[in-house]
Amino acid sequence: MDISLTKDSEKLICVIYKSYLEKRKSGISKPKASHLGSSHEIHSNLLPQWSFEDVDDTCRELSLAGLLNCLFADNIAYHVTISDDGIIYMENRFKNGLKDIAAFLSNFI
Repeated sequence: MDISLTKDSEKLICVIYKSYLEKRKSGISKPKASHLGSSHEIHSNLLPQWSFEDVDDTCRELSLAGLLNCLFADNIAYHVTISDDGIIYMENRFKNGLKDIAAFLSNFI
């Protein structure tokens, strides 16, 4: 899968995938683990240091790339899930799962 992403999109999909893996590790089903809520919830729960507008815009970018599934309402990403293609992309990128993602995300801090 040949996908080009901005640095912000790269960070957001990594944070989302890390959350997905943590949910799966704790026994949550795949469908429930892939559900992220709205871009407001992603902003509040995963990236509060970003502006809401940046989170919402980056969700749109990832949706266009096929890595997220987004339903829109009131001009925001209202229902967001990581797509199967998003999971496959991340599995291929980070072979060691959580350990590799944590190391990658530490570069952003």
